Amino acid sequence: MEPMKTAVGKEDLLGDLDDIVVLNRASRGQRFLNYLIDLVIVYLLVIVFFVLDMTWENLINPQDNGPDDGWSELSVAILAMLAYVLYYTLMECFNKGRTIGKLATGTYAVFSTGKPLTFKTAFFRSLSRIAPFELLSGFDDAPWHDRWTDTLVAKRPADH
Repeated sequence: MEPMKTAVGKEDLLGDLDDIVVLNRASRGQRFLNYLIDLVIVYLLVIVFFVLDMTWENLINPQDNGPDDGWSELSVAILAMLAYVLYYTLMECFNKGRTIGKLATGTYAVFSTGKPLTFKTAFFRSLSRIAPFELLSGFDDAPWHDRWTDTLVAKRPADH
């Protein structure tokens, strides 16, 4: 936006105030509820995957009823982290910064300037959620995944 010119040819020093966006940050309670709802959704996605995998295995080899399903604890943990990152990345990128938890609480994730998240930022935000002890950073004003990506979770304006 170019500065406005006044009648005497001087720049309007307050012209850039039109670009300021006022965001009301989500409360810790809202963010915690977002986390719980989204965590349940991710676990449900992982459970659905395993049910589909078991069903597929039984269709391919119905005689094999052994206890070994081919999944180690490490592979299950990696799958869960992958589901976690994919869920948050895809939801926040393609759903205007909202996950199912954020939809339930009327909040959304944006850059600290108020601009919508890009795919890259949504991905790095999601990836940083799996850092060790990241969950504990939620007790601070801004969790690590917000600080590291210059983002925040805001309340939806009352007029929407």
